[in-house]
Amino acid sequence: MLNSLTLLRAMNGIHEEDVVMAEKNYFINKRNKNIRRTIHITLLAAVLVSLLTVGAYALDFFGSKAIVIPETETETGEVLVSITQPQSVPEEMESKVNVKVENARAAWAEWRNWRETSPDIPHMPQVFTPPEGSTIVNYEDNEDGSCTVSYYDEDAFALIYDQETGEPDFSAASPIEVRTVTAEEMAERERWMEYANLSYGDYDFNYDIHNELEAKKLEEIAAKYGLRLRRKQTLLWSKETTEKMDAEWNAQYGTDLRTDTSDPRFLTDRELCDRVSAVGCSGDLFREIPWGFDKVYYFDEGTFCVSFYQELADGRRVHCYGYNSMYATLSSGREVVSRITDPESFQTRTHTAPDGTELTIMQKGNEAFLYVYLEDSFFEMHIQSDEALADPDVDAVADTLNYCNIGKQM
Repeated sequence: MLNSLTLLRAMNGIHEEDVVMAEKNYFINKRNKNIRRTIHITLLAAVLVSLLTVGAYALDFFGSKAIVIPETETETGEVLVSITQPQSVPEEMESKVNVKVENARAAWAEWRNWRETSPDIPHMPQVFTPPEGSTIVNYEDNEDGSCTVSYYDEDAFALIYDQETGEPDFSAASPIEVRTVTAEEMAERERWMEYANLSYGDYDFNYDIHNELEAKKLEEIAAKYGLRLRRKQTLLWSKETTEKMDAEWNAQYGTDLRTDTSDPRFLTDRELCDRVSAVGCSGDLFREIPWGFDKVYYFDEGTFCVSFYQELADGRRVHCYGYNSMYATLSSGREVVSRITDPESFQTRTHTAPDGTELTIMQKGNEAFLYVYLEDSFFEMHIQSDEALADPDVDAVADTLNYCNIGKQM
């Protein structure tokens, strides 16, 4: 078993990106009714690699259209970028790729529609859908059995929660919206929450499966569109990287941290390289072993993720998050996302990797996105650094992978 410290170190830095699960809101502190809307977070270095050679397609400067999720722009100019599925396919690309992408999109739309409208499963009453910008929710029972629900934005957090006692004081902040819900709606919400806490089968959590009925419907839709499902996730970490990071931590803070890496899911860096190459590639994915790994995870149908660290020539360390998404797998495109501002301000260019694959690179400041349309999958990678990245820096990181080897006959 992994203890809490090991888990924290294994997930280290989980604060940059969001994992959006089926547009479902999650709540905590139910007993106190001081309920905050939360989103699952994952470590991400959102990378998106575009275009060609063996099994890939050169597409000039398709730019951000391939990765920006439509209709997600906020008032501040932020948009969501998908790390797990192409959002658009260039017209000049071979039609079979476009057909695959549209097929998967149609399947997910049908699955989502069934989840939202089926009378056979509980639903969160619409009155509880939070207004835009809310992050904190407070419930107060009324004498007639109804409930007053107050929504607060992120700025109210410091006012509401006392840093020393942790006790909330909602009178210290002004809500952005107040609603009254009936006793019947509260009871319906309780039924939905009990249902939402159930899990069923070994399906990827992004499918949000709670019972046999949902599982059968998911399987039915996947079969209808000829798609596979993500099941049996395997999650692995690096012994060597953990030891190096422990040593850095101890040197900086004078501690004696020694993370337990006896769990069999901790492998050597060489073993991690070999494992991902074996389960998701036709040859070696990495041209050389990277500085270290944050994590590696994969499913049994070809989807995999490599979250790793690479060291630049000047000693700076960058974080890379690569994700291979299969066209023939039922996906939402929101399994892992990143937030960026003004995507059109990113410099877009192409770069040819050592294996001949032409990559599309989008970069600005201290981050870069790469993406590539392969024959059977869409590979993405996000590179992030504490300092600004120059073109040679991004190219050096991009050149660490063999893109022509991505994908394995299933």
